[in-house]
This record gives sequence, C-alpha cells and structure tokens, in this order.
Amino acid sequence: MAHNFLYEFGIRWLPVDPYEIISNQKNWHLKYADNLAYEIGKDTQYVLDHVMRSNDGISMYDVTTNQYNIILNRDESIPQTRMLWTIMHEIGHIYLGHLDDKRTKVTKNLLEKSEYERLEFEADIFAGEVLASKWLMRQLDIVCESDIALICGISDDAALSRYKKATEDYNYVPSNVIVTLHNFEDYLKTVTICKSQNELDSFARFTYKNPIQQKLEKPKPKFLRNDHSCPICGNETGVNIQSNFCIACGSKLKNTAIKEDEPCEHINHECAAFCEMCGNRVLRIKQGFCIEECEL
Repeated sequence: MAHNFLYEFGIRWLPVDPYEIISNQKNWHLKYADNLAYEIGKDTQYVLDHVMRSNDGISMYDVTTNQYNIILNRDESIPQTRMLWTIMHEIGHIYLGHLDDKRTKVTKNLLEKSEYERLEFEADIFAGEVLASKWLMRQLDIVCESDIALICGISDDAALSRYKKATEDYNYVPSNVIVTLHNFEDYLKTVTICKSQNELDSFARFTYKNPIQQKLEKPKPKFLRNDHSCPICGNETGVNIQSNFCIACGSKLKNTAIKEDEPCEHINHECAAFCEMCGNRVLRIKQGFCIEECEL
C-alpha cells in the first residue's frame, strides 16, 4: 500500500513532503492543536487530553462532511523530524482505510487493545516505507542510519529502524517496488558536475571523483588520431568541437583554452574526470542528494 501511495501521488523525489500531499487533497485538512484549542475556547492541553488523546497527532473522519482532519501538536519541544513521521503516520490511517463511519478515529479508549496495536503498527510501517523506503535506501550510497536521517529528514531513531530494514537479506523484490524504483530513476541517477565540494554542505560525503586517464609518453601524430580525440591521452569519449579540455586527462584541446580558478557548474559526460569547459576537476554525485531537480 505504501508503494501504491507513492505511485498514486506521483512521489519520485526525497524527502517526501506530507504537508504538500495534504494540501492537494480536497477532503484532507491539517489543523494544529493550538489553533483547534482557540476555535473551541479551550487550552491546548485540553485538546491533547480529550480530543486527540495523544501528545503527537491524530486523524479523524467527519461523517457528515466526508472530511478527514489531521490534528498535529506543534509544540516547540517536538522536533520537526518527529512531526514529519507523525503526520505521515496519520496519513497512513486515512490511506489504509482505518477510518470510516463506524471508526472515526484510532485511540486506545475506543478500540480493543489488539485492534489498536494492529492499526498503529500498520500506520507505522506505512509511514516508514513512504518516507524512507527500504528498497530506495538499498539503491543509495548509505553507510549508516545518519545518512538516512539526512536524506529523508526523519529522526535518528526512525532512521535506525529503516537502516535495519534496508540491510536485511531479501530474496525477492515485490513488483510494485520495481515501479517505485522506475519512478525514482531521476532521483537515483548520478551526475558529473563541475562544482566545488564545499558547496554541497552535509551531502559532500556522497561525492566522488572519476579516475584521471594516464597521459601518453608522447602526443599521437595527427594521422593516428580519430576526430575529436585527445592527442595527449588518446581519449575519444565526451570530446567534441566545443570542448576546451580533455575530460579524461585535463589537457588543453585548444591553444586559446584557459583553466578557470572557480568551477563553472557545467554538467559533463558521466565519465569525466575534468570539466570540458573550464578544466577543473569534477564531482560525480547523486542527483537527488546534491542538485535540485529544477537545476538540471
């Protein structure tokens, strides 16, 4: 169901934004506990104790208006990472069909213990797989739970749980996961870009450099060269009439070429070790980690 959700809502980039998802649904509404308290003339603690019966959040179904209300506690003591998980957990209750005209909210006092625990478990599994799918995490260059926390915007505890899931042994891949991986192709692909590593902030550790091609002992004579190949290393890949520098060894291809002091942010051939335009070393990075989709 989590992967059906990712497909149905057109989600193909991380981190997932549940606030945007809610805003696009006509009968899903987000309210905050303090706002609701003001509306009914009570204090926030009253809403937490008697309406939500939770310190985090709750989803409720209004039968008369066919409307789902998600109420979220945004107290300063609650980290944004926890709020992100809570709101997706409540979306899970809605999407998984836990709410209807007979069960308008999921609280301990209204349900049998076993049923309450099952519904909470299902909503948690849903939230985890939407926010940080174990199958997506397996495709990324994660080495620990802190990577997942950074990429997906979830708490360290939640990230540790997802890391454990992602590193388990699986002997199958469900068919709907294949659809998810296909939809996230743009996010998962690598891009070689002429950019300074220190501009990438906390994502810099996900970058690496393609190897430099060894130069020839002496330049190839013209009659042995192919068109648009480097005379210094023989590279024929990614060299064209616009190239100022060889992307494999960094040698000048034009007498007028001048190596720039700063990287120019040119997107190069995926195998490039140097920028064909300015001659600087380039970085190979995960597009979704380091570059906004619109930039490409």
